Amino acid sequence: MQTLDLHMTRHARADDRVREFLNFAELPARIVTGKSKQMREIATNVIKEYEYEFHFESAYNFGALIVCESKH
Repeated sequence: MQTLDLHMTRHARADDRVREFLNFAELPARIVTGKSKQMREIATNVIKEYEYEFHFESAYNFGALIVCESKH
């Protein structure tokens, strides 16, 4: 599964990195946001804008998102 790791990425650059990744990623794909609530919000906002669905990697790991195509 293709993975974008946002560790060591500044919040100001995160939006662009998520967009660049989603433009070419084969879904499902994984985005690692880490523990930062702000980083998770940036990633989820872009995912929603692309009209993709996402879920947390697991019930214990809220620092990684799995992005899938919308079922609609």
